[in-house]
Amino acid sequence: MDTTRKDSLASFWNGLSLKSSEVIYIYMSVIIAATILWLAWTSASSYFRTRARGQLPPGSFGFPIIGDTVQFVLAIGSDVGYRKWLQKKIAKYGPVFKWSFQGMPVVVMDPPGGHKFLFQNEGKLLETYSPVQMVSLWGDDSIVLQLGERHKLLRRHLSRFFDHASISRYLEGVNRNVVQHFSRHWADKEESEFELVPFDVISLYTFSDICNLLMSLDEGPELESFLKEFLKWQNGLLCLPINLPGFTYYKALKARKSILRILGEYVKQRKREVAEGRVSERAKLDILTNLLTVPNENGNLLSDSSIYDNLLMLLVAGFSTTSSALAMTIFYIGKNPEVYEQLVKEHKSILDRKREEGKDDVLIMDDLSAMRYTWQVIQETLRLQPPVGALFRRTTMDCEYKGYAIPKDWKLMCNIVNSHYDLNCFNEPMTFNPSRWEQPPIPFTFMPFGGGQRTCLGIEFAKMQMLVFIHHLVRRCRWSVTDPNETIIRDPVPRTQKTIKITSVAMSA
Repeated sequence: MDTTRKDSLASFWNGLSLKSSEVIYIYMSVIIAATILWLAWTSASSYFRTRARGQLPPGSFGFPIIGDTVQFVLAIGSDVGYRKWLQKKIAKYGPVFKWSFQGMPVVVMDPPGGHKFLFQNEGKLLETYSPVQMVSLWGDDSIVLQLGERHKLLRRHLSRFFDHASISRYLEGVNRNVVQHFSRHWADKEESEFELVPFDVISLYTFSDICNLLMSLDEGPELESFLKEFLKWQNGLLCLPINLPGFTYYKALKARKSILRILGEYVKQRKREVAEGRVSERAKLDILTNLLTVPNENGNLLSDSSIYDNLLMLLVAGFSTTSSALAMTIFYIGKNPEVYEQLVKEHKSILDRKREEGKDDVLIMDDLSAMRYTWQVIQETLRLQPPVGALFRRTTMDCEYKGYAIPKDWKLMCNIVNSHYDLNCFNEPMTFNPSRWEQPPIPFTFMPFGGGQRTCLGIEFAKMQMLVFIHHLVRRCRWSVTDPNETIIRDPVPRTQKTIKITSVAMSA
């Protein structure tokens, strides 16, 4: 090609090219326009549902079209920001108020009455609701999205894997995984000192534990690769639903596809093993084998898509919330040395008793029952830092609460964080005080595991996981936080980012 022609083409191409700033401007303009059109549609459709006979709850729908969506998404990025957003609204409008999220009217319910109304009326006046980004990320067959009899049938089927007998069978494996975790990821030499970020290292333990339970998948490169995709997926649950390259939601949708491919390979392999009668003794006990071989009460096996979506749900239930709860428990123990000393006494007494009876140190269910103070510490952590900050329901008909009219298709919000910090629900709510759990809380005020017919399926498994972990931790380590006033972020669950200082110890009998 001659020089003149090259120059002409170059000149033509440069004329079509845009500066990087112009590209960004056009890109953002398209995003904003698409978002406004979507919000305008949802807001307009919601407008015709806001007319009701009677007085609507006080509050404001915020900015036209977008409402309080942006402020809310920014606020939930940290523990303090979320509580300030709530406190500002409550101070202005009272404990029951309306606002707008993603173009939809939402009513925040007050504890405990509003939460009781929400949980006891599902299937009557209300049904479960998840924001649009969660619906696409969970999958159509997830139990999270099922309604009515379909939900009840699937819940009864999955509940069989988390009853007392099942938890007892899982205990040995969880205990073994915790011991291996400490030997691999925590210094285990007497009086050695080191630092680590609790959430980061605990995530490896909890993800390995739940993958072991679900699919007999052990810790290693394969699991770490799986974890990376899972974290990308999880980060999309509370983000703005912008499905364009570079945005969190876009990455989360791609991660879901990768996760489904990974799960698909495990399902295919296990199906072959079942058909050929060569399932290992260990795999016979995991949930995947049971989902493939044990029919529900109607005599039907779950479809592959239902297995994929509900394995994903169980991964969340056994990983994200437990990782957060354990990491935050370690943070609060590190800030309160007297709590650590009382924990040491409780776990030393368990070891002393076992050795006096001539038993080895392996934990059994009776030992977990003796960890009363440990569970109180975990409960107090879950009160201050609930892994899930809010739950939503949708009205299926016009209804009324405390004299306020709530139209059909409005969303009701059970604000867990607000309840856990309410002076009318908990005395001195800002204080970390495990002893408050010597008495049961007021009903419908403490909800780290949800409530009603959608209470977390794996609550007893999570409790067992956490008790076993804390038992081995206090046997091996003493620690302190590097910054007691560190800001707690929500990404999407509560966690800290700074290290703790650890000294390895050996608990003597």
